[in-house]
Formats: sequence, structure tokens, C-alpha cells
Amino acid sequence: MKVVILVLFLTCTSGMPGAQAPARSASESQVKAAFVYNFVKFVEWPSEAFSDNRAPIIIGVVGEDSTTTAINQTINGKTANGRRLLIKRFSNYRAITYCHILFISSSQRDNVRQILAAIGPAVLTIGETESFAQMGGIINFTIVDDKLRFEINSTAAEKAGLRISAKLLSLARVIKS
Repeated sequence: MKVVILVLFLTCTSGMPGAQAPARSASESQVKAAFVYNFVKFVEWPSEAFSDNRAPIIIGVVGEDSTTTAINQTINGKTANGRRLLIKRFSNYRAITYCHILFISSSQRDNVRQILAAIGPAVLTIGETESFAQMGGIINFTIVDDKLRFEINSTAAEKAGLRISAKLLSLARVIKS
């Protein structure tokens, strides 16, 4: 069942500009960007996270690497869950302002704890560094057997007031901390 859901999840991402049809031919950064786009569809934010029903979902990006570039190219201006997606770039953790999703690039690995401590509630944090989820991040990309996978810290998601779909949780390695 997990394999079927994963295939469906990746199929949804294959038609997006910037993510080539077979996931194997796409770069790791493009696949991560496609996953970030699809994570939006499987997460529910509390109503108070938005000023109104038309407010965009703001995806913050801190740090600079190929994944942050791919996120900007793949996602900016798209829509999901009836809301427009906007990308906000932050030069460092001190510059972070409110966003609904915060992607923390591997270039910020030394600042992860400060970043996680500085953000407010209802922010889906996504990282790509070792132990990110164990430090309190919500979703972390990992490589297992040369394949891109992700882990979800369900406790951190709950503390943030976010509800993650059971479908998405079934594809992840779930961590409770």
C-alpha cells in the first residue's frame, strides 16, 4: 500500500514545471521542491494562521543552495488548497518573518536550533540536515538506500497546531519527540 501511495504522490509531482516526468531523471533538488509543493496539499493549518480565505500560503526559505533555487523556480505563484503560494527568501535566521512553511537549507545546519526557537506557531518546518526532526523540525529529507525519503516529527507538528494527513504520515518515517 505504501508503494502505491508513493507512486501516486510522485505522479502528482511529475507534471509540474521543473520536475521532469520520471523522478530518476530529475535532480534531487527538483524532487525536494516537488515534495515541498505536495506537502502543502497534505497539511492543514489552523484558521487563525490566515488573515482570510484568500490569503496566500507563504513559503519561507532560509539559506542558499540548489534546493532553495528549485523551490523558487518550481513553486512560486502556483496554487494549492485554493491558495496562491508565495516564496519569501530570508538571508539568515535573524531575518525570518512570519510564514506558513519554512524550508531550512543545509547551508543553515549550524543555525537549526536558533531558527526553530525563533519561529512562531503554525509553521511547517522542512529541513534537509541530519537530526533535523529530532531537534524539533517537522519534516526532514533523508537519503535511505540511495533514495530520497522523509521523516515527520508528529509531536512537533502537533505542537505547531498543524494536522498532517494520515496519507502523508504513512509515507514517512514517523518520529515522536
